[in-house]
Amino acid sequence: MKSIKMPFALELADRNKMRLIMSRIIIVIGLFFSGLVAAEEQWWSYLSSQENGPSSTRVDLRFNKLAPVTDYPFVMVTGITYEKLNTEGLPGPNQIDSLNKLQEALVSYLESKIPIKYVGTFTYQNEQLHYIYVQNKEEAEQALNSFYSTHCQDRKPYINVKQDPEWARYKQFLYPSKQIIEYYGLVINE
Repeated sequence: MKSIKMPFALELADRNKMRLIMSRIIIVIGLFFSGLVAAEEQWWSYLSSQENGPSSTRVDLRFNKLAPVTDYPFVMVTGITYEKLNTEGLPGPNQIDSLNKLQEALVSYLESKIPIKYVGTFTYQNEQLHYIYVQNKEEAEQALNSFYSTHCQDRKPYINVKQDPEWARYKQFLYPSKQIIEYYGLVINE
């Protein structure tokens, strides 16, 4: 019996080459989409003027594209006060170091206990507050109380967990306004 050679049939070597190319394409597509899902952090800090003086905000800009993250409907606002060293209410250099270490310890501890989305920090009038979106209010409060009982025994922490399924606190408070973006010349790819 005579075999008919199809014009589009691939020889074995060509098929292997095609499989290799297709597997590479699939890997590239996978890497592209994994980058979209686990977008890299985009931290940015800015100063702004409030009613009683200046404030400092540190915000992860990537959540502007991702928010609201529906699995995280509660915003946890938590932090501590610090000693007033100046009339502006912002921390001094030594205080900044200790506040940053406390923030890193807090976020690390919470990440080890519950799922969180840490979106930013607001510092104003001798108080530094962290904004963290969580899935479960009770678990978040329990984890925070545990953290503060071991890390801040000499200070009274502020803890407030509220429903915020639209992520309004992030979008309308932490995320910089159009005026702030223009003032700092920030370029944001929307």
